[in-house]
Amino acid sequence: MNSESKSRVIHENLDTSFVNLWSLLRSLTQRGFIGRVHVELEDYTADVFMTGSNTPLVHEVDRTAGTETLEQAALHRLVLRARESPGSISVFEGAGEAVIERNAPEPEPIPEIGAVEAAEPPPALPIETGHQMIDPPEESAPTPGDSVREPLAAPADDDSEGTIEDSEILKASGELIGGIERALAGADFGSLFRAVRLELADDYTFLDPLANGFEYANAVVILPTESLPNSYVAGLTEALRRVVDKAATGERERRVRERVALELALLARRRKQLWTRSGFYAQFDRIAGTKVI
Repeated sequence: MNSESKSRVIHENLDTSFVNLWSLLRSLTQRGFIGRVHVELEDYTADVFMTGSNTPLVHEVDRTAGTETLEQAALHRLVLRARESPGSISVFEGAGEAVIERNAPEPEPIPEIGAVEAAEPPPALPIETGHQMIDPPEESAPTPGDSVREPLAAPADDDSEGTIEDSEILKASGELIGGIERALAGADFGSLFRAVRLELADDYTFLDPLANGFEYANAVVILPTESLPNSYVAGLTEALRRVVDKAATGERERRVRERVALELALLARRRKQLWTRSGFYAQFDRIAGTKVI
């Protein structure tokens, strides 16, 4: 880190066996913390660069696998590893500490919305999340080697009907929320989503952000229950509709709704059967507030 910048040690060598890393990161984010959180595990190190607003970048070095990455998606992998492996956590405050190391790999650039609309077929965008952080994933969460962008396999007949597992609905809902999040790039999606979840908590208890149940991050949904509530699709649909309504205001309304419709159309094109069987497909127009397909 830059030796000339002012920084100070907030915590040093906290034991991961006693400290919940995700709760610590959430607390720091809510305080608008600027600095770096360093995690040292056996054959693995990670630095979380926090700038006080956006989802932090994580520079991780896995000495066993011989890999080095710099991306937002590494945050979940880090939290899972810290929970399962003994190690230490240190927190350094200061603008200089939030600067990414020069020898770290450069993160992939996030394309502009206009570039997506001009392409045919439009490429999938990396996810750009807001500042709201959530509780850690439960044991059913993807393992560190899993990819949150792995598409679900679908039978050849996209119009066929059939039963669907809860795990598939959860995956679909994660992709759906991620699509809305991408479409609303520039808005504080995390805050908007939390606000509507609070509004709907009485009618759809699983959405209550204070109940430590439903959790979302990086196109992945975690809901630690044996089975999904019957109101899951209806509740999440209403939440996303309200998020879009709050973001689509004033002169930007039409533009925002068009972006949402475009993202939903792309999702439908990739796996229409999944959306049909899960029940979300019939709600796309309602979420966007305009015709999607």
